[in-house]
Amino acid sequence: MSARDIGADTEAVERRRLRFRRLSLVLVLAAMAVAAVLAARSGGPKALWIALEGTLREAGPFVFFAAMAVLPAAGFPLMPFTLIAGPVFGPQLGVGPTILCAVAAVATNVALSYWLAAGVLRTWVLRLAAWLGYRLPAMPAGTAWQLVTVVRLAPGLPFWMQSYLLGVIRAPFVAYLTLSTLIPALYIAMTIAGGDALMRGRGRTALLAFAGLGFVAAVVHLLRKRRGAVRAPGPVAVVPPQRSCPDNRRA
Repeated sequence: MSARDIGADTEAVERRRLRFRRLSLVLVLAAMAVAAVLAARSGGPKALWIALEGTLREAGPFVFFAAMAVLPAAGFPLMPFTLIAGPVFGPQLGVGPTILCAVAAVATNVALSYWLAAGVLRTWVLRLAAWLGYRLPAMPAGTAWQLVTVVRLAPGLPFWMQSYLLGVIRAPFVAYLTLSTLIPALYIAMTIAGGDALMRGRGRTALLAFAGLGFVAAVVHLLRKRRGAVRAPGPVAVVPPQRSCPDNRRA
């Protein structure tokens, strides 16, 4: 493959990733537009939140955390569940049990994603990763824990895609489940504690929780920056599809 072909393939991959990001942005904006319309019809954001809070509490924590366990495996973002869980179920269940339920939902989700990616959806995930130009990470012996950490801290990859990539390469399940649960559990605990404190009017506790969330975000940023400075081979490098070179020999 010539340098021109490699450059063209790299540009094509970047265009695909850009379309994928634009589609994600459109979906987010559409969700925000729907929320704005609902807020206007219900009498404002406060009235909409009260209605949403009542609906979720009426449905119960089992339905909410079951959805939190299943929907992110289909690409639904995890963050809305984390933001809502504290204010809605913290006063009802207590902040500790709410955090435990959320972490259990994440553990169930990553286990489900692993099962799907390593089994029935393996071919689809491989095609999607190749289409977006993501190279599956190599897993030398004895590097499973390090590999899972690197993938979970990789910037730009949605949580569900991280789970699917690790499932496709069949990372050791114990390392995968442990790190895939503990790493998000840090910010989940801080976010739920902060949201619960805000609902109870405990401003100082909420400030401490969100300060802890900022600290976790700063540590993750530093780890990513350090990894980038080391220039270690990452799991998301662009790999242009191989083309067969034309045979110039005459028949």
